Amino acid sequence: MQKIPSVTDLRNILILRGEGSLGDAIISSCCYREIKRANPQIHISVVCFGAGYQFLKENPYIDRIIKLPIPKLIRPNQRWLTLIWYGIKLHKYHFDLVLDSSNKDYKNWRLFKWLVGADRVLDCFTSPVQPFGAPQKHGSLHEAAILQMLDIKNPNPSYDLPVPPKDQQTVQTWLTKHQLSAYVLLNPSGSVDKRRFSAQTLKHLVALLAPFKQPIIIPSMPAMYAHWQGATKDIPNIHVKKTESVFELFEWVRRATMVVTPDTSVVHIAAGFNKPTLIFYNTLSVYNAPNNPHALIVETDRNDVNNCDWVLVQTQLEKLHTELTAYAENSTK
Repeated sequence: MQKIPSVTDLRNILILRGEGSLGDAIISSCCYREIKRANPQIHISVVCFGAGYQFLKENPYIDRIIKLPIPKLIRPNQRWLTLIWYGIKLHKYHFDLVLDSSNKDYKNWRLFKWLVGADRVLDCFTSPVQPFGAPQKHGSLHEAAILQMLDIKNPNPSYDLPVPPKDQQTVQTWLTKHQLSAYVLLNPSGSVDKRRFSAQTLKHLVALLAPFKQPIIIPSMPAMYAHWQGATKDIPNIHVKKTESVFELFEWVRRATMVVTPDTSVVHIAAGFNKPTLIFYNTLSVYNAPNNPHALIVETDRNDVNNCDWVLVQTQLEKLHTELTAYAENSTK
């Protein structure tokens, strides 16, 4: 691309989401809001797939959403025909600009972008958002850099995490029924199996969370509900709650006193609400770091998040306990 247009000169743009994960979709959520605010007349289309689709399809700033029939993250040897077909299909819309903020450089994904937008593609490879070799930045800063290239001054990088009234009511009804208010949210499910907490790890964590003197709620997707019910049946002070949507999960995180989780979308949901959080990372990078001043990190074995330094876990939880105690005392003054 020879010249990047200003957002005020654009009328019809396409944003490509090359990851199917919910966490990556949350990090990118500032883009749609800030583009629409800078140019209310612009028409925003989004191509996405996976868990991010359920989240983005409810975004009020997106005018059209196209779901790719891809069940997993795109790999170099997967879905060539699907991407070629959708590339040709989307080309007819003649988008003024095609934005790709996904950091995916697979050959099939490059071909897809070229078929859709030809020389009108803005990404970090063909039109670098930052110079090659520059220090890696958090994903939200990458989104902000794209916005600045479109002449959007001082974009707000905060995440959009809407909670519909029905999901707020679902959570409130459950809490009232069980006579609960304050609680610790403990998410045991990671984005991949090697980031999933074991039953033994849950027992350790519950013991270390005792000083917080709060019940523990585990949010669970319907498919994992029976598993977590079985894994926690002998552990006191735990409630496993089946969550029916990503928006209900947002509400559970929003209401929690603090969050304990492995590396997955809950990290970024908690960051959006500035929640005190303890995060177990088996692979930590600047790009996927929590971007949350109230988050503390435990780095674990690369192949098993359950293999960690439990002395460090206890130390980090003690820090969070001190922070929450000080906050509570200041709130009552």
